[in-house]
Amino acid sequence: MTEHPHGQSGRLWISWLLIAVLLGYGVVQTVITAAKLFTG
Repeated sequence: MTEHPHGQSGRLWISWLLIAVLLGYGVVQTVITAAKLFTG
C-alpha cells in the first residue's frame, strides 16, 4: 500500500488547519466580547 505524502494526509492536514483557524477565531471573538463587557 503505497501513498503519496502530499495526497490524502495533506488534505487532512489542511482540513485540521482550517478547523484550528476557525476555533481560534471564535476564541478570539469571545475574548474580545468578554473584555468589552468587563471593561464596560
